[in-house]
Amino acid sequence: MKSVLASVVDFFLHQLLALLAPVGFVWAALLVLTALLWRRRLRGFATATGALVLFITIIGSTSVPGKLLGSLERPYAGVKLEDLPAADAVVLLGGAAEASRYEAGGVHLSVAGDRLAMAAEIMRLGKAPVLLLGGNAGTLDGRLVIEAEIVKGLLTRWGVPADAMISLGGNADTHDEAIDVQALAQERGWHRVLLVTSANHMRRAAATIRHMGVEVVPVPCNFLTSVGTGEMPFSPSVPGTDGFVKMGVWLHEEAGWFMYWRRGWLAPPGR
Repeated sequence: MKSVLASVVDFFLHQLLALLAPVGFVWAALLVLTALLWRRRLRGFATATGALVLFITIIGSTSVPGKLLGSLERPYAGVKLEDLPAADAVVLLGGAAEASRYEAGGVHLSVAGDRLAMAAEIMRLGKAPVLLLGGNAGTLDGRLVIEAEIVKGLLTRWGVPADAMISLGGNADTHDEAIDVQALAQERGWHRVLLVTSANHMRRAAATIRHMGVEVVPVPCNFLTSVGTGEMPFSPSVPGTDGFVKMGVWLHEEAGWFMYWRRGWLAPPGR
C-alpha cells in the first residue's frame, strides 16, 4: 500500500499536470486575473472573469455534466440481452468506426466502438437473422470509404456471417439511416428491429425509426456516465476535459432532438 505521503505527492502531481493542460491552464489564468482585477477595484471585470472561473469549475470539476448526460442514459439501463425478444433485424447505427491507415484491419474504433461489440453479441445470441449496418462515408487517401463496409469486414472477422449483414450505404445522419431501415422493412415485410446505439443517443434514434412505422426494441450500450460505470469518489481537482466532453454530448442530443422534432422527423414529445 502507498503511504499517506506518497498518495499526497501523487495527488499534487496530478493536479500540476492538470494545470498544464489547456482547460486547467485557462482556468488558473482566469483565477489569477480575477484576483488582480478585484484588487485593483475593477469589480465589474472581476465579476465577469470570476463567472467564467465558476463555469469552468462546474463543468470541469463537478458531477453536473455526468448527471445531465446520465439523464439520457438512465431510462435504458438494465436491459438483459438474453431476455430481448426475437426480431426481424438488428440495426447498428454508425459512428463507431472510421477508416485508418495503420490500425488492425484498417479500422479505427471511436468512443462509440462499444456498438460493434454489442451488435456482434446480439447476432451471436441469435436474436435476429440480419444485421443492418449504418454509418457515413468519407475519404482516405483519395478513395471513398463507407463506414458500413469497413465495419462489415471487422464483424466478419469477429464471427458474424458476411451474408447476414446488409450495408445501408453512406448516410448523413440518423434520419437517413431510419429512411433506409423503413425501405428495407417495407420491402421484406419486417415489423420489429433491435436497435443498437449509444444509450445517450437512444431516445432520438428510437423515436426517429418508430416515426417511420417500425417497432423498435432498444439495445443500449456505450454508457459514458456512472449510470453504467459506477460512481467515482469525489475529490476536489483542477478542471479537466471530461466534463466538457459529456456536456458536449448532452447538448448535441438535446439540440438534435429539438431539430428533429421541428423538422417533423419525430413524434411530438409525450406522444
